[in-house]
Amino acid sequence: MNKPVIITADSSADLPPSLREECDIRFFPLYISLEGKFYKDCVDIFPDDIYAAYKERQVFPKTAAPSIGEYQSFFSGFTEQGCAVVHLSLSHTISSCAHVSQLAAEELEDVHVVDSNSFCTGSGMVVMQACRLRDEGYSAAEIAQRLLELRKKVRAYFILDTLDFIKQGGRCSALQAFGATLLGLRPTVTVKSETGELVIGKKYRNKRPIAYEAFLRDCIANLRGIIDTSLVFFMHTPDMPPQEYEPLNALVRELLPEVRRLVVDTIGCTIVSHCGENCLAFVAFEK
Repeated sequence: MNKPVIITADSSADLPPSLREECDIRFFPLYISLEGKFYKDCVDIFPDDIYAAYKERQVFPKTAAPSIGEYQSFFSGFTEQGCAVVHLSLSHTISSCAHVSQLAAEELEDVHVVDSNSFCTGSGMVVMQACRLRDEGYSAAEIAQRLLELRKKVRAYFILDTLDFIKQGGRCSALQAFGATLLGLRPTVTVKSETGELVIGKKYRNKRPIAYEAFLRDCIANLRGIIDTSLVFFMHTPDMPPQEYEPLNALVRELLPEVRRLVVDTIGCTIVSHCGENCLAFVAFEK
């Protein structure tokens, strides 16, 4: 008989608390460094704190992975109760979390770490596939193995208002950031789900509402006919004004009436630290 399976994930997966409770997903908070102090993502630091430091003092946050011992303590809280664990980590191309959590798992029995090859709700979509497999009765080892293929079906698209934050994290050059700012361009980032790489893609020129509408229309056009209609995520940074994101929410529902569950919510500190202000994420899964 299979052990009960606990699905865990780094907090960067950015699934709403209500969905985590519904699906019994346990988040492990990553660290945010701000002005020399370390905080836990959405435990003792929140996006508003990051924005305040940036606007008032031009201070950028940094992210940091927990230690091997911290991961071991987290995992053993479940294994000591007779459960097996499947843990979804932030992509290895962005963070050392995948490597560190894997080292922690090697010292424990029945802990299976899967690199999501994504970030933000792209990782969250992989987490949701793990929950589906758990509910279908698969063992932890079977879930981990199947996720290595399923993660390739995640389609995650992001649009940024600026490249300031992502430049500070070393994920684009200063020249790219300067060029985008100078030309008034709003860049997109996509995730290569086969490798976990972040790629700066199409840049939209126009005022934000117009550019973001064009971005959404392009995303949905790219996925037309191949999308799994059971679940789609449309996420935004918490600073975005309702008068901007609510019309976009309505547009998604209009263009994808066949989607049975559209999750609209905000993202947490880890991704805000990389993406900055007024960022949108559109995440779907191929059927």
